[in-house]
Amino acid sequence: MWSKLHISAFVVLAVLVWGAALLLQGTPVTLDHLAPFGTVVGFLGSAGAAFEHILWRRRWLHGWFVKRPDIRGTWRVKLQSSWTDSNTQTQTETIVCFMGVTQSYSALQMHLMTPESESWLIAERIRPSQKGDGYEVVGVYTNQPRIPLRESRSQIHFGAIVLDTHGGSQAYPDTLTGEYWTDRGTKGQMILTGRVPRVYTRYEDAKRILGRQR
Repeated sequence: MWSKLHISAFVVLAVLVWGAALLLQGTPVTLDHLAPFGTVVGFLGSAGAAFEHILWRRRWLHGWFVKRPDIRGTWRVKLQSSWTDSNTQTQTETIVCFMGVTQSYSALQMHLMTPESESWLIAERIRPSQKGDGYEVVGVYTNQPRIPLRESRSQIHFGAIVLDTHGGSQAYPDTLTGEYWTDRGTKGQMILTGRVPRVYTRYEDAKRILGRQR
């Protein structure tokens, strides 16, 4: 998001160019013309904050002015991993976990909560889908297993994720599907459905609300 300093710099540049153009045309320019400068910067700052956090979600702006899907809330996730237990040599079964998503126009955070670990994005990008419909969410994340598991089963690691939006409308999808890879050599698939508006930050809380869905 642009700060007040950034907005002020662009307004100053616009004023200088406008003033120079007026002078070249022979129109007199005085310091009185700069009197509304603070008002203009304040208005643009307020408008920018409103757009960053609220206005970008308006569906009538989507497609021509805004090209980002609204995926805020908590999703129910079906996750199938290729991870294999070194003790039993068996691949893990599909698990149900939850993804809390906070989002503004310029920022996105996705927080995956499983019974054994949590993951957070450390870099992200949203772009139109290469399939020609909807959007693609691309991210790099860090995973932190619960402390008792770090010695015996799983260490802190990094990974990448690619998700495609589906259904509902392009502005407000009802399903996300995709894949992920980790620096441990594992990979997997996930399906996100059943979104609720509230963003939960604990696995136990999300499970209480979303765990009963099929």
